[in-house]
Parts: sequence; C-alpha cells; structure tokens
Amino acid sequence: MSAPRTLVLGLGETGRSCVEYLHGRAPVAVCDTRARPPRADCAPVRSGAVELVKPRAVRWQDFDRLVVSPGISLQHCLVARARAAGLEVVGDIDLFLAAARASVVGITGTNGKSTVTALVGELLRAAGVRAQVGGNLGTPALDLLDAEAERYVLELSSFQLERLAAGGLDVAAVLNVSADHLDRHASFAAYAAAKRRIYRGCRVAAHNGADAATQPPLGTPGIAFGAHERWRLDGDALVLDGERRALSAYRVLGRHNALNLLAGAAIASLCGARLEDFDAAMQGFAGLPHRFAPAGRIGGVAFVNDSKATNVGACAAALAGLGGADKHIVLIAGGDGKGASFEALKGPVAAHVRHAVLLGQDAPRLQAALAGAVPTSRAQDMDDAVAQSLAAALDGDVVLLSPACASFDMFAGFAARGDAFVAAVAKLGGRP
Repeated sequence: MSAPRTLVLGLGETGRSCVEYLHGRAPVAVCDTRARPPRADCAPVRSGAVELVKPRAVRWQDFDRLVVSPGISLQHCLVARARAAGLEVVGDIDLFLAAARASVVGITGTNGKSTVTALVGELLRAAGVRAQVGGNLGTPALDLLDAEAERYVLELSSFQLERLAAGGLDVAAVLNVSADHLDRHASFAAYAAAKRRIYRGCRVAAHNGADAATQPPLGTPGIAFGAHERWRLDGDALVLDGERRALSAYRVLGRHNALNLLAGAAIASLCGARLEDFDAAMQGFAGLPHRFAPAGRIGGVAFVNDSKATNVGACAAALAGLGGADKHIVLIAGGDGKGASFEALKGPVAAHVRHAVLLGQDAPRLQAALAGAVPTSRAQDMDDAVAQSLAAALDGDVVLLSPACASFDMFAGFAARGDAFVAAVAKLGGRP
C-alpha cells in the first residue's frame, strides 16, 4: 500500500518537524498562510525537494491527508476545504504514535504540564530508563524519535489533542482543567473534552482526584492522585506510594508545586519506576524557569517569577500555594486574557493579596474584575510594575509576577516577560 500523499498545513516549528519526518517517507508538500513562514529555511523546503504551496494554489485532489499544525484552528477555512475534499485530518502526534517503537506517556492539563513532564523524564532517567522528553514542551515529538529510546514522555496541548485521530498511549495523565484558550475552543466543555481525549485507548491513567474535569472513562485503571490513600498531600507532607515525605525536603516552592511532585511521582510509578529509584532525583528537582522561580530580594521583600502563569487557574493556584491569611503578596498581573473571564480570580486575590499592579491590554478588564477585592494600580511597563510593587510591599511580603494572561501583547513570549521582570528587580538592587 502506497504512503498517503500528505499536505502539511503550517510551517512553524511543529510543521517543520512534520515536513522533515515525512520527506523521503511519503509524498509531501507544505502550505502556510504567512508571506514568510518562520521555518521556510528548513532543508527540504529550501532545496525545493518539498514544495511550499500557496493557499490559493492547493489542488486538494493531489492529497489524501492533511497534517494540521497545533497553531491553526480546526475551524480554519483550509481545514474545511480539506475535509470537503475527503482528506483525512490529523496532527503531528498521530505521525509520532505511528512511528514510535517505545511506549509513550502523555501529560496534559491547564497548568503544571511542562513541570510535570520534565519531572517525569528526570525520574525515569534516575530509575535507569532511556527516556526522551518533549512534545508541546521544547522539542517537537517527531524530533524525539530514537531507536534507543525506552520511553517517550510528551507534554500535549489541547490543540494537539483535539486533532488527535489515533490513541493508545501507555500512560495518560490530565493534571487539572480550568478555563483557558477560550478564544480557540468554543466553550469550557469543549476545552475540557479536548484534554480528556488523551485517555482514548490508554493502558493506565493518572488524574487529579479533586478535579472532576480530569476524570478518565469509567473502568480505566490507574491513580487518582490527591484522592488515593497512597498518593496524596497530607498537611505539610507528601504521601508517595504510602510513604510520608516532608515538603521541606523538596526544592520547589508552593503547595501547587507539591501537587506537581505528587502527580509526577504517580506517573513515574505507573511507568514501572520504584520510589527508591527516583526519590533522590525528586528531592533535587528545582522546577522550570519562569514557573514560581525565585527572582531575588530587595531588603525584606522577596520576588517570585511565575510568568508562565498565562491563565486565571495558574494565577489562582500560585496565590493559594504562596498565600496565607496575612495578605503578604503584591501581585503583578495582566496581558492578553485570551477571552477568559477574570471573575474567578477575585476570591483568591481578596484572600491573599495586599495590592495588585496591572499592566497590558486587558489591565482594564482585570481591574474591573478585582474591584472591591484589593487596591489596584496600573503600570506602563514591567520596570514601572516592579517599582510600584516594591513601593506597595512591606517587609516580609512577596512580589509575585503571576499574570493570569498571555504575554504577546507586550513581549515575545512568557520567557521574555519573565526575563524583563528579573531584570527590573536587578535594576532596583535585587539580589539572590
């Protein structure tokens, strides 16, 4: 049977990985709506071996399959035309699953999925497993393919999962689900359903026992971390496979990160790793940059960089993880809210925040949502936001950058936003 004639839609990083993988294996062309696709310099396209087709020049009858990059909505007119022409519509993860010869772990969730994916990779390697880690986190899945790999650990986004035609992961996990990407998904229910597609055909599942939206299909074996007697938080301790570990033994900050540790350990155990094989690695895990990372101190005020908190749920989790009854947090938030409501942030802010400094295009909406919950002010840029926050803070307070928004209204990405925060702290004399 001949390989399907494939058109890749979108020539960003994922599209590039699809083109390079398919070149030489199947007839392939690529299409992008941008005048200058960001990865048009990849070797198969640059050499002319793979044609870069303009959208209006696509001859749908020349193709059997459309691979749609995650950044492109399934409601895009070109996807509709492909379906009308009878093409199969898939994503890069379908190509990967068909090619992978080792078992695959898939991890998704609104918040924490990058941290947990990286953690699971470290725990498996500490247990002696040759694990490849990537997906939505860093390296595209198809670039990970390796004949020597014993396990793949993939972070999967809702955009990747909504177009996943295949299934059959060895271990599938949904960490949590809160409102996000509602500018792309029709509703919260549609977004949550996309996340749960990860469970289709999986061998075992890990899910958050306190979050009904993460529930796998009835009868799926696995671990409900947080609700399972042997996998839960117990005051200031983690219970891991029935053994108590004091939270003070771990390097990461915040109770929400304790849940990430719990989830990572549960997932690693479902992969066959034993606690004694990875316990030291978990205690040494420091988390990922821009995710609840210390950013320095100025006098008695600490600064924490949580720029990766790009939605309301992530910000609320950070406030709950760091906060107490004394309202010792000064919050910096704002950016592009991606169409989400900020109303769910009002309670956590009222409980934990002394003052909120708001910036970015949705600062007015955020300020309106927080009215009556906390004093607020508006900042022009990150330097101004940090200076205002320091002025509002008291000794013992924490200035927390946890924006509850995407960054692209002001920055190249969440990392650039976090870097700007760290630099602003340093300008004012911040030290580790």
